[in-house]
Amino acid sequence: MAVTPLFKCVCGIQKKTSNHWVLAKVTGTDIRFMPWDPKLALKDDIIVLCGEGCAAALLSRSMGEWKSSASEAKPTELAVA
Repeated sequence: MAVTPLFKCVCGIQKKTSNHWVLAKVTGTDIRFMPWDPKLALKDDIIVLCGEGCAAALLSRSMGEWKSSASEAKPTELAVA
């Protein structure tokens, strides 16, 4: 008998049969959203999201973190050459 993994969104909702779920990968300076792929969803660096609302919340949090880290940077680091 094959084992079927259970997927949960960061908000706690467990995936059922709906297909509007998405995946995201976040690094220090980048966020990438991807369509649902159960094999990709198993990777440790992938964030499972139940839909547009959770994806928008993740984007908003990431933008806030980027803004915060940019304001903490030294002025010489932000200068444009």
